[in-house]
Amino acid sequence: CCTHLTVLSAKPQSPKLPSRHSRLSSFVEVTADGLTSETKKTGKRTGHLELQWNEDLTLNVTPQSHLDLKLWSCHTLRKELLGSATIDLLDTLRTHDGKSKLSSQYKITINIFLH
Repeated sequence: CCTHLTVLSAKPQSPKLPSRHSRLSSFVEVTADGLTSETKKTGKRTGHLELQWNEDLTLNVTPQSHLDLKLWSCHTLRKELLGSATIDLLDTLRTHDGKSKLSSQYKITINIFLH
């Protein structure tokens, strides 16, 4: 089953991030069930306090799938992991009135834990 995930925005906040006057370039990487073949990335976005994507990513998942999200900072020479989160789809479905159709649309706010 395919599902569409829309990555909307991120508001990274951490002492190790640049000052609020600096611009931060980042992208989000989503992996389903730890499979490299099911890894999708957003485009790179640059912003000050909030990064906006509003990008759809399509992944092959089942109701038992887990999605790993990683927020990466882009640097000229390397990328740096800023934070990560995991979504358990079965728990998410149970939270949303027990619906089992992955085609349903849910708006979920994910707290990405900064490293």
